[in-house]
Amino acid sequence: MRNFLSIIENISEWTGKIISVLFMVTVIVIAFEVVMRYGFRDPTLWGFETMIYLCAVLYMIGGAYTLYHRQHVNVDVLYNRCSPRQKAILDLLTYPFFVLFVGLLLWATTERFWDAFTMGEGSGTVWNPPISPMFLTMAIGCLLLMLQGLADFIRNVYRVLNK
Repeated sequence: MRNFLSIIENISEWTGKIISVLFMVTVIVIAFEVVMRYGFRDPTLWGFETMIYLCAVLYMIGGAYTLYHRQHVNVDVLYNRCSPRQKAILDLLTYPFFVLFVGLLLWATTERFWDAFTMGEGSGTVWNPPISPMFLTMAIGCLLLMLQGLADFIRNVYRVLNK
């Protein structure tokens, strides 16, 4: 079981590190678009949309990394006053809501990816890039987040049972 948890956590860690390279790419795209738009008064057709897509990729793929490092939003006023065992119990109580939300998001993004892919759907803008890679990225991000949530769930069960 520890190998299974270790594999999931390594995937979360490495996807977070790899995807962090996109921060620099995103900054470069934003800077380029700002210079073109305000410096030369000649905005690109692709800059704004590329920035939106890159930020979405960072957000979706970075979710599992963020969960692994326990950086998602908590009600810290209550949570920080709890013992590790109490925190594990609270996490176990909220886990069904996590599974419901991420599961529905995974289902919806997978279905939306397939529809966009089979229809060859574009974004609908002047540039009109295919939209299916964005939905595929969202589905992969949801899957990674679900896996990291499962690893956290298993660790919390161990914390509660081993007092």
